[in-house]
Amino acid sequence: MDILLLVLAAAALFGLALLLANLWSIGVAWKRAKGRDLSVSFGEARALTKFFDLEEDFLDACVEFKKNDPKISIKDIVHHNMADGDTKALLTHWRQLQDAEVNITFKSLVLYDLAGKDMNQLIANLNKEYELIIPEIEESGLKAYYYCKFKVAGDSSGWITPDLNTFKNTIEEKINLALLTGDLSDFEALANFIKEEYLNEKFWKSLCHGQIIDQQVRITKG
Repeated sequence: MDILLLVLAAAALFGLALLLANLWSIGVAWKRAKGRDLSVSFGEARALTKFFDLEEDFLDACVEFKKNDPKISIKDIVHHNMADGDTKALLTHWRQLQDAEVNITFKSLVLYDLAGKDMNQLIANLNKEYELIIPEIEESGLKAYYYCKFKVAGDSSGWITPDLNTFKNTIEEKINLALLTGDLSDFEALANFIKEEYLNEKFWKSLCHGQIIDQQVRITKG
């Protein structure tokens, strides 16, 4: 029994020593950050302890990130750096995206940067708008005209290239189905129904993470 108590006491002391050492490391990291006017949470300070030595250039970059956007988590910057990312280059890319006024999350930028995406091309993709036109869809004695302007969401635009021809076929099938089964007594109501139920935001998100800018459906007698 005495041996068991000694083992338990030793394990407790060992665990306490580890906890104190961890808290000490977090305290040192927090103090280093505070000395650079970098306000960090407990979780962010803990992430900083992953470095054997906090380099001044890295802390400078973290300060600039927080100045640009206080919502950026130091943990994401640490993960990027530990994946062999260049923190200073990441800061430059983040500023490029801000200057271009594009909508993208910082976590997505981290993934794009680690994948070696060209930032100029990425910005072009983020701002790119696509137009899709089907001038005439005939079904059951009716004709439908379809137009859509859309863009791919920023978090996906670096990975997805829309296939407009495939999209046209998919959309034409949906409109054909609507013309076969919908209420033909009110063409305007049917057109709105197609947009709201068949070709809505959920449809475009599942298709290509698309965001609708403008969408038109017109139906007339054939």
